[in-house]
Amino acid sequence: MKSGLSPFTLCLLATLAAAPVVAQSHTLKLAIGAEPSEGFDPLLGWSHGSYVLLHSPLLRQNADLSWQPVLVDSYKLSDDGLIWTIHLKPDLKFSDGSPLTAEDVVFSYNQAAVSGGKADMGSFKQAKSIDKQTLTIQLKRPESTFINVLGALGIVPQAKYGKDFARQPVSAGPYKLTSLQPGQQLIVEANPYYAGKKSDFDKLVFVFLDQDSAYAAASSGKLDLVRVPQTLANQPVNNMKLLVQPSVENRGIMFPMIPAGKKDAQGNDIGNNVTADIAIRQAINYAVDRQLLATQLFDGYATPAYTAVKGLPWDNPEAQFKDADVEKARQILQQAGWVSKTPDGIREKNGIPAKLTLWYASGDSTRRDLAQAFSSMLKPIGIEVTLKSGSWETVERYMHANPTLFGWGSLDPMELYHHYSSKLQGEGYFNPGYYANAKVDKHLQQAIATPNWQAAIPIWQKVDWDGTTGVGIKGDAAWAWLINLNHTYLVNPCVNLGQGAPEAHGDWTVLNNLENWSWTCK
Repeated sequence: MKSGLSPFTLCLLATLAAAPVVAQSHTLKLAIGAEPSEGFDPLLGWSHGSYVLLHSPLLRQNADLSWQPVLVDSYKLSDDGLIWTIHLKPDLKFSDGSPLTAEDVVFSYNQAAVSGGKADMGSFKQAKSIDKQTLTIQLKRPESTFINVLGALGIVPQAKYGKDFARQPVSAGPYKLTSLQPGQQLIVEANPYYAGKKSDFDKLVFVFLDQDSAYAAASSGKLDLVRVPQTLANQPVNNMKLLVQPSVENRGIMFPMIPAGKKDAQGNDIGNNVTADIAIRQAINYAVDRQLLATQLFDGYATPAYTAVKGLPWDNPEAQFKDADVEKARQILQQAGWVSKTPDGIREKNGIPAKLTLWYASGDSTRRDLAQAFSSMLKPIGIEVTLKSGSWETVERYMHANPTLFGWGSLDPMELYHHYSSKLQGEGYFNPGYYANAKVDKHLQQAIATPNWQAAIPIWQKVDWDGTTGVGIKGDAAWAWLINLNHTYLVNPCVNLGQGAPEAHGDWTVLNNLENWSWTCK
């Protein structure tokens, strides 16, 4: 079998193989995803999903989704849920040896609130320093999910932060950047001043390859950790073991919820006369065979999903239903007036044929295969689905008026708010179907307003179904959630990644358990 690698990649891998390794140290060579396009500024975007490589937040999330301190000795939330009081560890330092104080944390939070980055700072009001090791973070209103910000926003040095920071970061995380060759590789070395637990690896070398090239490179023996597509995971590679990581990364079909006839501020169409009928949305949900998608499309490295938050504490335990039920789907459509009158079997109602266009982002074989399978599963119930793909810029123009295949997956329950809050209708990728339900809005607001994240769990669960309404199949059937993907890697047999929280949507989330990585060979 040919390697499939370009001459440039072969040259790069040869250079990596020849690189000397310091005695008694371990260098890990990885191909886990593309180069972060936004650079390495945690206040703008780098903190989103893969923050712990260079930068350190105040807290980190454990495998059971609880929280533990990294930079702090203690933290406390006031009884009214409005003020976090943070006590930092003594003698903290950034990667250049400069002191990390409460002023740096205050600057990081106040700056993130105005930077327009990915951190959700909606309830944040201001941060203030009390002394060198103590600060307060004041919220505008209680927010049960703000602890996720404490566990995601990387701290930057006020004195060193500027326009070039994204490419020349000074950090407080487990590693410091030593070399970046755009489009080629990133090299980081252990930060001697890191306040948290250290892994066994003194140097990490990231090679930027697409998944197919990374798989071919794995067989060369020059890489230690390679993310591979689920469809290639069953093909053995010499001297590499397969690692299957649990993930909350999901795939689902969003439905436009209102009839056609409106346009957004950019002039794009909103609404769809077919999916505006709940019978269509319910029938689709029942007709799809999620187990078949998981086992045949993804070789068993996926699990059926019935909500956006499958496997997380805030998932409704009664959300699952019996799918692959073509007969029930047909009955729902027939009773709602969707009948077949033509030889092609396509149903219609009031002169409107049950024909849909499903959009998905191009360049992703996983989404393409899933879209094709989804389309074929709806033919037996009389719904015709035409597939179209394009860049995300193209998809954005059509997603408010057509079913759209999305990938999501976060350990933050705010994802439910982003999908279903009527306040976010048409806000970028948030609630693109213009879903609105006053009772669901009430549950969302109540869950957020509960200061303690554990106490909010049963309220979040009501979003799917509260006994009378909800976003799930018993209620509005606002989405057809399909599967959760497991993340699959080829790993050097001497490397152990330990146990961490489930991986989220994104290429680099395997790093979030970095402190537990170890070298097991002597």
